[in-house]
Amino acid sequence: MSSSCTKRRKDPTRKTAKVAIIVDKIRLAYFPSPKVACTSVKYMFYKLENGRDFVDGIRNSTMFHIHSYYGSSPFSAAPLDRLAAHERICIVRDPIKRFLSCYSNRVLFHRELSEHHLSPEAIAAGAVPDPSLKIFTERLNIYRKHSSSIRHHTDPQTHFIGPDPKFYSKIYQMGNLDELASDLSLKSGIELDLPHAQNGGEKINPRELSADLLDRIHEFYRKDYEAYSFV
Repeated sequence: MSSSCTKRRKDPTRKTAKVAIIVDKIRLAYFPSPKVACTSVKYMFYKLENGRDFVDGIRNSTMFHIHSYYGSSPFSAAPLDRLAAHERICIVRDPIKRFLSCYSNRVLFHRELSEHHLSPEAIAAGAVPDPSLKIFTERLNIYRKHSSSIRHHTDPQTHFIGPDPKFYSKIYQMGNLDELASDLSLKSGIELDLPHAQNGGEKINPRELSADLLDRIHEFYRKDYEAYSFV
């Protein structure tokens, strides 16, 4: 066996790609947050970097999707020294709407909290399989403890983009993603469109929630509301 197979060279971009998408050719870095259009935007950045669309596939008998290529990791791991000369962007979403999107997509559509996915320990701790929105909200900490996916998708946005809006050159709202696509097209010289990727699950209107549930969600995301403005 050749030495190239037995000894893997260190790739300095591997860890970086899990924290932010850094495109040196246009001096721009994007910090993604789950349930803030990040799947769609990652597809767009792949095309920006590679000149072609990303195609999900199988690698070593396991699905290899866009989140395998670009991750979403804590802001604390960001390579800030590499970004001194780069524009830095992120997208923010009203935390209550983001939370409802998580419930609709991960719980109702993907059924990540079905009895099949919950361990006996989780159920013993009070995790009801396929919970209603009320139970999911009231027992959020239990579900977060026993489901890494739920924890990842409900972590506050400040966990992924940091607490300081002044760090960013531009902050996009969920409602102006067309502006993001236009800006990236202009910077890169590539015509980019934003695909709508994670669209599984019914839309839940925040007005359907009781005042108690709204207060619970608002308190859980208090740091997000304190750090950023949402439209």
